[in-house]
Amino acid sequence: MLQIGKYVEAEELGPIPSNAQVHHWVPQRAILEQADAFVTHAGMGGSSEGLLASVPMIAVPQGADQFMNADRLVELGVARRIDTADATAEALRTALLELAADPEVAARSAALRAEAKAEGGTARAADLIESYLP
Repeated sequence: MLQIGKYVEAEELGPIPSNAQVHHWVPQRAILEQADAFVTHAGMGGSSEGLLASVPMIAVPQGADQFMNADRLVELGVARRIDTADATAEALRTALLELAADPEVAARSAALRAEAKAEGGTARAADLIESYLP
C-alpha cells in the first residue's frame, strides 16, 4: 500500500503492479498494526507511529528533521536508512529482507513498543501538563 498525499496523482507513477494499492490517504496507524515493514521518510509522526506499531522501518529521509530521525531509528536497531539517490527497488528489497529476517530487529522493536506504551501516551501527557496548571 502506498500513500501519495494530495499533490501526486497515481497516473504519474506509471504502471502499478496488481498486488499494490495507491491511495491519497490511508489510516496509517491501523495499517502499520498489520504491516511487516514500513518505508517512511522518517518524519517524527511516522517514526513514532512505526515504533508504536513495532514495525521495522526503511527510512528514506527527504528533508528537515528526517535525516536525524532516520539515523536515530538505525541507532535504535529498528531501521535501515537509504538515501533518496540510493533508493532503488533492489536496495529497498534488500533492506526489507534483512529487516524481516533479523530477530534482533523484531526484539528491539517489541521492546521499544512496550517502553512507549508504558509511558502512558496522550492521557499521561495531558495529566502532566494539567499538574503544572494553577
